[in-house]
Amino acid sequence: MSSTINYNRRKFITHSSLVIDGLMASSALSKSFSNSLMTATNSKLIPTLKGTIDSSKLGVTLMHEHLLTWSTTANIIKWDIPEDIRDRSVEIAANLLNEAHAAGLNTFVDMMPLLPQYYSLYQRIADKTDVNVIVSTGYYAEEKMPDNLRSMTELQMEDRMYKEVTDGFQGTKVKAGIIKIASNSVPLSDWERRVYRSAARVQKATGVPIGCHAWLGARVQLDILMQNGADPNHTNFAHIETEAGWEGRTIEQTAERLLTVVKDGGYILFNNFFQEFYTPWKDMVFLLRYFCDKGYANRIFTSMDTNWQWKDGKQVFEEEDCKDPVNAGKRKYAFFLTNGVPDMERAGFTKSEIETFLVQNPRNFFSI
Repeated sequence: MSSTINYNRRKFITHSSLVIDGLMASSALSKSFSNSLMTATNSKLIPTLKGTIDSSKLGVTLMHEHLLTWSTTANIIKWDIPEDIRDRSVEIAANLLNEAHAAGLNTFVDMMPLLPQYYSLYQRIADKTDVNVIVSTGYYAEEKMPDNLRSMTELQMEDRMYKEVTDGFQGTKVKAGIIKIASNSVPLSDWERRVYRSAARVQKATGVPIGCHAWLGARVQLDILMQNGADPNHTNFAHIETEAGWEGRTIEQTAERLLTVVKDGGYILFNNFFQEFYTPWKDMVFLLRYFCDKGYANRIFTSMDTNWQWKDGKQVFEEEDCKDPVNAGKRKYAFFLTNGVPDMERAGFTKSEIETFLVQNPRNFFSI
C-alpha cells in the first residue's frame, strides 16, 4: 500500500518551523496573521505534494484554485497538455505560486481532480515552489469529465476516491487531501447524484473534507451529502455568489437561503473577486458582510479560483478571450493577497475577519 511521504520527527519539526518563519517573514500580510498561527490547537496531518503538513501550520490558504486545467483545440477539451508546451506549463504554474508566496501565501488547494496524465507535471511544479499544494480527487462537471471517469458506476466512483484518499494516486506517494465534486443543475442530474452519494460515503469513512462546485443549489447539494453521511463541518460550497446561482431570487433572498447552509455547519466560498461580470463588488460586500454580521465569519472562505489553459497553443486566463479581455490576466493567485485584502479592508472588513477567512477557517476545515 502506498503512503504519503513521511518525515522523521526532526525533519517535521524543522519543516514546521520554516513554515512559520516563512509566513512571518514573507510579507506584511503574513506578519499580521502570526498570532493566529502561534495559538493554533486543533490539528491533523494533511497530505501535500511535498509530504504531510500539520493543519495547524497551513498558514495563509487559498481554498479553491487550479494549477493546471486542460488544453483545447477547436473547442474540444483535451485532458492532457501537449509535449511541446509541458515545460512551459510547469514554469508558468510555479511562477504563479512563487509570486503568491512572496505576497504571503503558504498553502494552495488545487480543486481540479488530479488525473494520471498530470502526475509528473504536478510533482515538477511542487519541486519549484515553497507553497504547500493540497490536491484533490473527485469529479468535475459531467460534460467536462473524460469518458472513462464519466462512465463509472457509483461503486467504481467510490472505490476510486477512497483509494486516492487512503493509498494515494496510482504509482505515486501522493494522497488526495480533499474531494472535489460538482453540480451545474437543480435538481442534480442522475450522474451528479451518484457522484455526491459516493463522495459522502468516502468522507464518512475517511474524514477527508469535500469541496463542491455550487454556483447552483448549494442547499440541495448539502442535503444529499448529509443524507449520505457527510459532515457539513468539513464541506464547502464554492461560487455561491455567482449571479447565475441566485436562481431567480434577490440577493437578500439568496443570503437568507445560504444562511441555512452555514447554520447547518457548512462553509461557503467566495471567489468572484474582481469579476464584476459575475458579481458586482457591492453585492460581494453585501453577502460577506451579511454572514459576518450574523456571526458566521467562521464559515467563510475567500479565494480567487484562478485558472488558465492552453487554447490553440496560447495561454489564456479565464474570460481573457470572452467577458474580460483587459483584466483577466491580473487575477492570479497573488492578486487576492495584494489587492483583494486591501479592498476588503477599505470596505470595512477587519483584519481579524480577513484572518479568519484565510487562516483560521482553512485550519479548522482540515482539522479534526
